[in-house]
Amino acid sequence: RVNELDQFDRNLTDARSRLDLIDGQLAGVTDIMQRVRVLSVQASNGIYQGDNHFELRQAIAKEIDQHLRQMVELANGRDSTGRALFGGHVVERLPFETVQGNAEGLQGLELENVITAVRYRGDIGKQLREVERDQYLDVNLPGNKVFWGTNMTVTGTVDNSAYQATADQVFKIDGVEIHVAAGDTIDDVIDKINNSNLEVKASKIGADNISLHTSSPHQIWLEDVGNGTVLKDIGLVNPVEGEPPNNYAESARVNGLSMFDMLIKLRNDLVAGDQLEIGGRDLANIDETINNLLRYRAEVGARQNRVEDHTRRVSWDKTYMQELLAKSEGIDYPETIINLKWLETVHQYSLNVGARIIRPQLMDFLR
Repeated sequence: RVNELDQFDRNLTDARSRLDLIDGQLAGVTDIMQRVRVLSVQASNGIYQGDNHFELRQAIAKEIDQHLRQMVELANGRDSTGRALFGGHVVERLPFETVQGNAEGLQGLELENVITAVRYRGDIGKQLREVERDQYLDVNLPGNKVFWGTNMTVTGTVDNSAYQATADQVFKIDGVEIHVAAGDTIDDVIDKINNSNLEVKASKIGADNISLHTSSPHQIWLEDVGNGTVLKDIGLVNPVEGEPPNNYAESARVNGLSMFDMLIKLRNDLVAGDQLEIGGRDLANIDETINNLLRYRAEVGARQNRVEDHTRRVSWDKTYMQELLAKSEGIDYPETIINLKWLETVHQYSLNVGARIIRPQLMDFLR
């Protein structure tokens, strides 16, 4: 049991270190978003409008681009062993990659070599640490959740009025398995999605098109399992190739912005001088993003508190077990020392007696 507690203690130390790093990275992202919000409010009030503020708009757009680059660096943060913090199970490579290009606006204003897109290359896997027997703590936040800005919808354009599953199949949404039986219709599929423990709900619109929409901001993760084709057949997933999250059907309508998409849009709207868009949709997106960030920071804080609680419990258990072992298997130090001193005295007395009985003679020295 003591060895087991030692392992739990090491796991808790690792969990504390990792969660502290994540909290620090998210604190940096929060600071960026607060600064971006200030700039957006100023821009929406007309501070950067008109010909006289042409260079000022360019300068603020460049500042937004620098904040965007800094956010990508934070999202690609690593721990002391070089493992990515926000890539799920993908820890050896950077979870986010950037696409470079130019941003053009009104009056020929152009920003060269700026980020035009940011793509997630991680997964949604959890990194668990055993902190008590059969009790596990997730020390990871997948980047497609924590760095997502707005709610997302994926709407297929395939007419599913005649859809019927040809065999028993399984598909996953956000890692949760959903089982479809042979003969299930599109209504059955929708019911099974809505009855699952998901932050994604399904509905039917138009000509029996299926639409998925999130109840909290994150990127929807879709995958057919094994030989299943449900998501492909109903028009949500690319029937040819592609791994999530880059496998949405080309015909599907996908709406939703990551934090990076939102900053890219804001920067481009500043370049274009679109005051209404900045003060309307852009500012609303920023507020939604900040709320999402604060929600995840609160979640990290709750996990940190749980680590501290388990650390105190493990420390108490180790002390108790060591005292118990000392009583049952250990040494009574005071009694042992007394016995040792008594034996030393007896041994010394025996040597003295022997020395007096067997006196050395001249021949003993000559030998």
